[in-house]
Amino acid sequence: MEDTFNLSLGKPQARPGHPWVALSELSGNLPSEPSVATLLDPSGQPLGSGLYDPADPSSAWRRFSHAEGANFDGDYIASAINDALGRRSDDHCQRLISGDADYLPGLEVELYDGILTIASTHPLVDATMDEIVGCLKEACEPKEIVIYQNGVATTQSGQNFKARWIEVDGLAYHVDFLKTDKPRFFLDQREQHALVGSLCEGRRVMDGYAHGGAFALQAARAGAEHVVAVDTSEACIKAIGAAAQKNNCFVETIEGDVAAFLLERSIGDLDAIILDPPHSESFDSAAVEALHNCAFRCLPEGGLLATYCRSTSTTAAAFESTVARAAARAGREARIFARTAQPFDFPVLLNLPESRYLKGLILQVE
Repeated sequence: MEDTFNLSLGKPQARPGHPWVALSELSGNLPSEPSVATLLDPSGQPLGSGLYDPADPSSAWRRFSHAEGANFDGDYIASAINDALGRRSDDHCQRLISGDADYLPGLEVELYDGILTIASTHPLVDATMDEIVGCLKEACEPKEIVIYQNGVATTQSGQNFKARWIEVDGLAYHVDFLKTDKPRFFLDQREQHALVGSLCEGRRVMDGYAHGGAFALQAARAGAEHVVAVDTSEACIKAIGAAAQKNNCFVETIEGDVAAFLLERSIGDLDAIILDPPHSESFDSAAVEALHNCAFRCLPEGGLLATYCRSTSTTAAAFESTVARAAARAGREARIFARTAQPFDFPVLLNLPESRYLKGLILQVE
């Protein structure tokens, strides 16, 4: 990587300590190409070294080190990767590197039973991919590495890599690592899959926004009376059916809209509802409230509602308030069994609230 240069803030940082700076906050003649840069406050004091990308208006500068003039080179990358791996367990399925929270902005690395996936979302990470791959190969000795860059998936070996069954917590999931439009297994909800599933024994369960069906499969294995998985994607519905058969359990699958499905249910048709919508940058509080209002109206006394929010633009408190309004509108009350967040291998930085993108509630409805 080339020598670093300096960027200057035009005024005091809008969010002191935040590791991101918007393009509009920077002053002076800005480089037209991605570069490594030290950020200076209006008085000339350094605020750390980061990756600069003029094509990213909301986070044009992303800090990777508090040191001035740090290089984003092979030595730094090897050190940061080894530090991140040192913070992980020896589990066979987990996230190994989580971007800014592991001081490697734009890089996410996950492990699925010996298979590594590397996702790059920054041009300077792309430029150092050889060093990243070399370090991970040495540290992890994977069976294969799948690299995601600019929406394209390739294998490090250059060989064709067929879809395969992987085992997570005693259940088999069919994953096609090279086809990004196929269902995945979301490691950030792995703990929740097992926890919520264990609460579903004897219940009639709906897994909404089911994707690969992990909640549904865990509920079925735990002894749920009946499980229905609802998703708008035909590919997801087919994958859930195949996984249920592979795991010797029954899950009813419905291709359709979750809110519409709930509107057609009467109270007592379901006594456990799981809502895990896909990631969204925005948070439509009216739509979220309406969805949860439908859920509260379906559930009987003692019913279970496990609900999650994957929006980076809202807080856990705001999400909880929206769910509370929905309960009040439905004339219901609920006890909070648990407030949830992403697991330890998806770390959260104190000064980067965006890194806590996943928040959830497990409720017992009264």
